[in-house]
Amino acid sequence: MLELFPHTDPNGHPRSRTAPGVPTDPPASHSRADEPDDARQAESVLELAAALQRSLLPRLPSKLPGVELAYRYLPSNDVIQVGGDWFDAIVLPGKRIGLVVGDVMGHGVASATMMGQLRTAVQTLAVLGLPPQELLRHLDDTARRLSDTHLATCLYAVYDPVTRRCTLANAGHLPPVLARPGEPARQLEIPTGVPIGVGGHAFDAVEFDIEDGDTLVLFTDGLVETSKRDFSDGLEILRAALPIARVPLEQACGSVLTALDTAPRSDDAALLMARFDGIPHGNVAHWALEPVPRAPGQARRLVRGMLDRWQLGHLAPLAELLVSELVGNSIRFASRPIGLRLLYTDTLTCEVHDDCHTLPLPRTTQELSEKGRGLSIISALSHRWGTNRTDTGKIVWFELEPSGGPAGPADGTAAPGTGSTGSTSTRGTAPAQRTPGRTP
Repeated sequence: MLELFPHTDPNGHPRSRTAPGVPTDPPASHSRADEPDDARQAESVLELAAALQRSLLPRLPSKLPGVELAYRYLPSNDVIQVGGDWFDAIVLPGKRIGLVVGDVMGHGVASATMMGQLRTAVQTLAVLGLPPQELLRHLDDTARRLSDTHLATCLYAVYDPVTRRCTLANAGHLPPVLARPGEPARQLEIPTGVPIGVGGHAFDAVEFDIEDGDTLVLFTDGLVETSKRDFSDGLEILRAALPIARVPLEQACGSVLTALDTAPRSDDAALLMARFDGIPHGNVAHWALEPVPRAPGQARRLVRGMLDRWQLGHLAPLAELLVSELVGNSIRFASRPIGLRLLYTDTLTCEVHDDCHTLPLPRTTQELSEKGRGLSIISALSHRWGTNRTDTGKIVWFELEPSGGPAGPADGTAAPGTGSTGSTSTRGTAPAQRTPGRTP
């Protein structure tokens, strides 16, 4: 990670920009007592804006299941130009990942504050499982409630490492660049949309296939447009630096910045790169169960058999208990087959899908009865759990830690299905839940 504010020293005081040996004025923070109050106040505001923006920028993991990440944030060379660029990577249910980059128009404390509010709003909306175009619509509503003077651009993408598909929606931001090994890098053709805060406009979604090894490059305009070149020239330099050889993405990220040579910068810039590898098909299993009383027993047998194949038999008793609770709840409300999916990555994830749109809620101690303890059990015994609505109903899921168990299959072979009377076994990945859109 590059130093966020190289123009300041470790104490936050502005560094000198003159040649060595040339006398300079004392730093503003060491001002004389008789210095005008407005000058000291202006400096304090600038330092506050810089500290606020620095605190709001994320620290992302470099590796997630099926995704490798690398990123840079480059502040402008003028502290007065502290702006509202931001980026994020959000882990979503089903091991999906949300990638976001945005830019609040303007500079200073107000823009940095607005950036933090919008970033928090995106994180909140994303974990609800909203498709990208709906997330941007809600973000637009939120921005207009927060301020009637700030506009922002935002690009939001969701990658599913099981289906290997990516869905994007754009609110006035620069389209990302897709780098595929063996092909020239290309900027995706996606609807631009209006900026966040304009209001009254819909956002379109675009969905396309991702191949293992593809790299998606998200960035703000300050990365490609500087005082030395215009946007189109900077974009060509970025594309020429891609595709990237199969080196660690952190190294590749640095190579891209070297090629762009962004100094000096009159605006801040953000770069987020994501290389996709997907989850091996052998680490995914999916079945459909009829919503009948015998379904919980079938689910337990299916889960036990798959965990034995993955050498996770030590998790079987707990996983069987929790999946039995979920399936037992679903058969009370489902009118169509219930989906059961297992994912083995850094955790063991179990998902139960049904066509009832009502989300289950944990009950208080006073509300608990013999029929209301399932979620309390899942909450107490699982590593994490949650619920999400889908177009066709809902998903209730939980995760268990493998606890250092043997590694699962990673050779790409299909996960064997376990057939049962009254159930349909599907090998490999679960059917994609696709968002309407066009392929760029």
